[in-house]
Amino acid sequence: MRLTDKTDYALRVLMYLNQEKRLVTLNELAETLGVSKNNLIKISNHLAKVNFIDTIRGRSGGLLIKEETGRKSLKDIVISTEESFNIAECFSGRRCECFFLKKCLLKKGLNEALNAFMESLAQKTLNDVTIR
Repeated sequence: MRLTDKTDYALRVLMYLNQEKRLVTLNELAETLGVSKNNLIKISNHLAKVNFIDTIRGRSGGLLIKEETGRKSLKDIVISTEESFNIAECFSGRRCECFFLKKCLLKKGLNEALNAFMESLAQKTLNDVTIR
């Protein structure tokens, strides 16, 4: 399973904000994390929309993590940023041309792996993976 860049960047931003526990500018994030400011704008807008961070506009503005976000599971964070978990064509619910679809054992195995992955993420919080 591979997470999208959106989720990767969101996790990095949240980990950094959780570590710093202060107002952080987009310029600081871009420089520290090596992520473009344009990507960070999109990510920060999304993180604010799902209520993980506060954004403060203006010259002395920036991003600030909400205290409760540190207690969120990695699963909750990943689910809020990933658009789908379709790890194969047959997971999408759309028409699938796979020859093995009717008697497929692979889909069951992939689904079990996805569930194990999600369960593993559910066991860790943002606080658990933040360097202090």
